[in-house]
Amino acid sequence: MFSFFGVKPRILGLGSGLSQAMGSLGRRERQLGWKHFLGVSGALITAAVVLSACSTAPQYTYVADTGDNAYFKVPPSWKQVDQDRLAATQARLYDAAAIPSAGHIFTTASEPVVYASVQAMNTAQRSGLSFDSMRNLLLPVTSLARQAAQRSGATFSGFQSIGDSVITNGDVRGVNELFGYNVGGVPELFDQTVLTNSATTKLYLLLVQCDQSCFVAHRDQIATVVRSFTVRGS
Repeated sequence: MFSFFGVKPRILGLGSGLSQAMGSLGRRERQLGWKHFLGVSGALITAAVVLSACSTAPQYTYVADTGDNAYFKVPPSWKQVDQDRLAATQARLYDAAAIPSAGHIFTTASEPVVYASVQAMNTAQRSGLSFDSMRNLLLPVTSLARQAAQRSGATFSGFQSIGDSVITNGDVRGVNELFGYNVGGVPELFDQTVLTNSATTKLYLLLVQCDQSCFVAHRDQIATVVRSFTVRGS
């Protein structure tokens, strides 16, 4: 199984095992110095656009990391999770649940959750980067990665590959993967975009996740969030 972070995820099965595996993601992020989408320090710019000239209701909340030239937007009802409540203090999380919680990511989620981060890569990480390693960044997606995970004793259920696309757009390249696993017996869908800049010095991640029925109900909003993810610059 590909291990970009230098630590193989401890996935014991997509129930409590997924939660344990993704809990370790926060530790790996801190080791590698992941930078979060900063709050009021000035790197984060949050704005709302109006529905029309006659309305003040916000249509989307825009989030920008100007230092790393990364941007995305979320519906205004999707609230940011308190940074202190995240296991990975460098990550940024938005949650559509009535009570936003860091506990809704990487487990069964009945409302959409959005996870975003940017990593500066060293020489060794850059040399090992490939489209397949991007696909397998968080969970095994490719056939070889899933076979390797099974040989290592991990148990998985209900994997489905729904969409796979390679992104080569201007200054960035990467992949978008839409895939599913059963989490605690519930079909959970993950829309994962992983990009790198033209110099291959940074790795950008946007993950949108919720259960299958939620994904169907919110498919237009989720598609808008994913399409809005923009990375510019070298």
